Amino acid sequence: MKILFKYISLIALFFAISACDSELDIQPEQSLSPEVTFSNEAGAQAALLGAYSATQSLDAFGGLAIAINDYMADNVRFVGSFPTLQELNNYVTIASNGSIQTMWAAHYFAILAANAVIDNVPAVVDPGFTDAERKQLIGEAKFIRALTYFQMVTLWGQPYQVSNGNTPGVPLLLTAGALVGDIVKPARNTVAEVYAQVEKDLTEALPDVLNNFSAADQTRGRATKGAVNALLSRVSLYKGDWAKAAQYADAILVGNSLYALASDYSFYDANTSEDIFTIQMTTTDNSRTGSGGLGGYFLPAARGGRGDAPMSASIIAAYGTGDKRLTSLSFTGTDATTVSSTFTNKYKDGATNADNAPILRVTEMVLNKAEALVKSTNSVNAEAITLVNRLRTRAGLAPFEAAQFADAAALLTAILNERRLELAFEGHRRMDLLRNGLPLRTAGAGVGISAPGSPKVILPIPTREIDLGAALPQNAGY
Repeated sequence: MKILFKYISLIALFFAISACDSELDIQPEQSLSPEVTFSNEAGAQAALLGAYSATQSLDAFGGLAIAINDYMADNVRFVGSFPTLQELNNYVTIASNGSIQTMWAAHYFAILAANAVIDNVPAVVDPGFTDAERKQLIGEAKFIRALTYFQMVTLWGQPYQVSNGNTPGVPLLLTAGALVGDIVKPARNTVAEVYAQVEKDLTEALPDVLNNFSAADQTRGRATKGAVNALLSRVSLYKGDWAKAAQYADAILVGNSLYALASDYSFYDANTSEDIFTIQMTTTDNSRTGSGGLGGYFLPAARGGRGDAPMSASIIAAYGTGDKRLTSLSFTGTDATTVSSTFTNKYKDGATNADNAPILRVTEMVLNKAEALVKSTNSVNAEAITLVNRLRTRAGLAPFEAAQFADAAALLTAILNERRLELAFEGHRRMDLLRNGLPLRTAGAGVGISAPGSPKVILPIPTREIDLGAALPQNAGY
């Protein structure tokens, strides 16, 4: 039972997302003061759960911000009619796109909630609140902040490989009161600066968070040492630090009894040892129902979704004959244009948004290490092949042999293809292509304008934010 993350009002943490002229902006709200909210350990715990609750937003980790990474790449055949999604699919996004404004606000909402915990927990006066417990709460909040900033910098900033991170990222707001004073004119930090802050938060959190909790949904849905190590592996891989990417992956893969590669594909939404960190969702976790969750974006109307995003012919063809990742994790349904199409089966609930969001899992760590080994050795690395073969065996496919690959580049292509097939519809494809210097599209909309560094592969800063702050320059091309 998902007992942790029932909706906890973040208004009690000073801020609310409020509507303004049909667009969203983050505004300070008068509610409970820090002195009241953080008056004891119970208040501090509630504040942390409020920060977790913010990550459940359908505009943060519960929906579009994850789905967009498949919509803008080559895993989806978009057939929907919703204008803001059509813009993203067709690479004609405008800065006044309402979905992007809402995502921007939702991410900072979660960041500020985490900041409130980080800022105020040290001063809580409660004799029963130990130093270890304080550090744990702060560590979990730093994980939430790092996770959220990392997703933001990959959506609104170019890949690290473009100018070695010296391109505009997003504003780093690192205190709970950051919005009260000068939010109208925030500066944009560089991509490299945002990565550095993410790494700082995670390395500071690592010694203080727990290994596990008493319940399965707590262990898989709260920041643990496993979650921190796994996110550090991803950040290192995206940055190009191959040694650290493999090192942090090994913290999951070697000698860690809490995590294990699943033997089949029944682990989705189940909080199994395959899951490292998952955003826990229930039917009551979001204030709106309908098609805003992951199921809504990827499922047909018969399952409560929009029917906008059947699987593309490209990804279907990429699966081998008898590949269980296709036979077990897809089904036939009717898309938004009433055409019979193939849809992912990773999500079940398109109506009430109760599907957990799979953020970090063991399979990704296997792939992270395999890719890092090939790139660090520039060879047809035997250990990398062994790692990938664990996934191919699970999928019912023949294992790779070293003789199949002429060089490291050929093996890397195979690993990236396995990554596509394993992690499809979980928010990885867009960045996996961009950070490897590959275009998001080789057919259809986006051809010729979807390579790393191209303006439309990242999102525009919302018009509302530009209007509020002269120090917040727009991304090129918008």
